[in-house]
Amino acid sequence: MTTAEERRSTPQPTYPWHDAAPPTSVPGGPLATTPAVRAGLVTRSLANIADLVVVVLVVVGGYATVAGARFLLSPTTFTFPAPPPTALLFIGLGVQAVYFTVTWAVVGGTYGDRLLGLRVIADRGTRLGWGSSATRAVLCTIFPIGLMWVLVSRENRSVQDLVLRTSVVYD
Repeated sequence: MTTAEERRSTPQPTYPWHDAAPPTSVPGGPLATTPAVRAGLVTRSLANIADLVVVVLVVVGGYATVAGARFLLSPTTFTFPAPPPTALLFIGLGVQAVYFTVTWAVVGGTYGDRLLGLRVIADRGTRLGWGSSATRAVLCTIFPIGLMWVLVSRENRSVQDLVLRTSVVYD
């Protein structure tokens, strides 16, 4: 064991970030000095396509998990599950709504958003809360054509953005 006197005499490592001044602004945040640029239709559509791929992969993975569990439980009488297409559609829409809600509330953007350098923010430049994320996710899931409003909006806002006072900006 070392004594307190020995510990005090041992040189302590210095870290440059300990002496750094705190940031005066956060990009796109409430202290930002430059206004954030809102994303247009093409970038947002490409992000949505990437997100659709993620949702399809999650649904296919769930299907494979259910099929694998059925096989393990009764291998001799196994048949692949054949859910009706409407059930798969509703499952996919539910997965998409949950995916949007969680990623917007926790990270500030979905995988597609992050891939294309986008972020979803509230009107004050902050990350969406859970309630706003859930409401926006449901609106985007059941009314995806609302994104087309970006074409006529001077502020590049979709119908969902107008209703909830949100924006999709370049990060």
